[in-house]
Amino acid sequence: MLVSCFLCSGCVSFSALALDDADFGKRTIYIVNHGLHTGIVIDADSATEILPRLQLAIEDIQFIEFGWGDRNFYQANSFSVFLAIKALFLPTKSVMHVASIPRHPMSYFRSDSVESVPISLSHLRLILGFISRTFTRDRQGDIIQLGQGLYADSAFYAAFGNYHLLKNCNTWVIEAFAEAGFPKPVLPALTASSVMRQVRIYKHIQPIKVPTDRSD
Repeated sequence: MLVSCFLCSGCVSFSALALDDADFGKRTIYIVNHGLHTGIVIDADSATEILPRLQLAIEDIQFIEFGWGDRNFYQANSFSVFLAIKALFLPTKSVMHVASIPRHPMSYFRSDSVESVPISLSHLRLILGFISRTFTRDRQGDIIQLGQGLYADSAFYAAFGNYHLLKNCNTWVIEAFAEAGFPKPVLPALTASSVMRQVRIYKHIQPIKVPTDRSD
């Protein structure tokens, strides 16, 4: 049922207005397809500059993956049909999964499951600003760790937003690109495959310029 619900969407390609950016193409972000779920991978130096309080143990992390999802389903120890249906059809609390990637994502993950997108430093900061705002913070402004993540050096953090079928982990990835001036697909990218198709379009276009104060 979970798979059939996700397969009901598509992705339509279209081009965007490209504006000059002298720094364009000097930075890269990576999108990883995990089957039903997609994540955003960013170099650790850039990520920790925006989120310095990430509690990851390894000191020589090269990249960090961010993934947004349903809080209960994502953190469950095993697959639950009940939690899957609840996540899809009811607005539920969300969570951020943050994982350290010890080497380049193109070699760490299967090559056919990763897409790279060249961007500028300013657009990268806009995407990082969007990711930063997804975290819920305590009164001291610190992000809130909820527990151990899915991998050896990963963690779950409290996040903003309610999760449901039309606002899921995949639409969140597209929202990150949209924040940096990339065009949204005509149809919502509800599935991992539709996200990857859209990302392959993003590789060949330059995002429009957006106000830099949106990265705060």
